[in-house]
Parts: sequence; structure tokens; C-alpha cells
Amino acid sequence: MKKLISVAALAAAFASPAFAEGPYLGATYNNLGISDSRIGGNQLDIDTVGVVAGYELSPNLAVEGRLMTGVDEESSGAFRGEIDSYIGANLLGKLPLNNQFSLYGTLGYGFFDTSISGPGFNVDDDEGGLSYGGGVMYTAGSVNIRAGYEMLYDKNNVEADGLNLTATFAF
Repeated sequence: MKKLISVAALAAAFASPAFAEGPYLGATYNNLGISDSRIGGNQLDIDTVGVVAGYELSPNLAVEGRLMTGVDEESSGAFRGEIDSYIGANLLGKLPLNNQFSLYGTLGYGFFDTSISGPGFNVDDDEGGLSYGGGVMYTAGSVNIRAGYEMLYDKNNVEADGLNLTATFAF
């Protein structure tokens, strides 16, 4: 049954007769929870903002790049953290529910530059890792608005995940 549902979903995703290809540009906001397993249960909530640029290959598939930076520094107990930058590239798959709403999923790779410090602890992590996410997308003409969950980084004891809001304009 799971295979049948998977095949039906893939067929629906690629069955659209229109081929709406083209570039888009937008802005993104993430509310990320940053944690490091070496500092116990402390989680640092850090907001990021950035730009998104992409190219829609078909109505159901796009490639996009992102450049984001943290807008604040967060403290939790004796620990402090900040996000210097995030740069990533993703595939964006869309499954239309109707003319305006779609489900979406992302899969990509990104470079995350963050620092976390506290008593006897200091880490600067600036490596690349797998990113993924998903949510819902609303389309009105050339404007898309996405809301969902994203795991931007999970490597070297550091995790960065949270809620995302993205708005793009196709031209």
C-alpha cells in the first residue's frame, strides 16, 4: 500500500500539463533552535533572515540557493550562541493540492557558521551538512508563500532546526 501511495504521489507531481519554468527571488525568515549535545539540554533560539534565489524547472520541481544570517545573539543559562551565516542549495519538490495550495519538501546541502560558548566551552562550527524540510505553500499569481519546518544542520553534536517562512516572486 505504501508503494502504491508513493507511485501515485510521484505521478501526480509530474503529471501537470503546464510547464511554468523561470527564475524567482525572495526573502526568508527562520526561527531556529540551536543545540549542542555537549551542553546538556540548553537550546538557543536564534532568528535568521536571508535571501532566496531559485529557478523553477517545472511546476513541481525547483532548485534554489539561500544566504542567511542571524539577527540576534541568544543566551540560555551560562551559554551564548549566534549564527554568522548559512549558505545552501536545495531541490524543492511540490505536490499541488489545488490551484493555490501545495505541499512542498526540500532536500539540500548547506554550510552553517555558528558559535556557542559558555563556562569551559567554546565551539565554532562552520562545516557543511545535509538539510531538509517540508510544509505548505500558497500561490497567488507570481507570488509564493511557504511555511514549514526545516532541519538546516545536524552534525558534530550541533543541531539547527525550526520554523520557516519564505516569500518569493517569480519574474
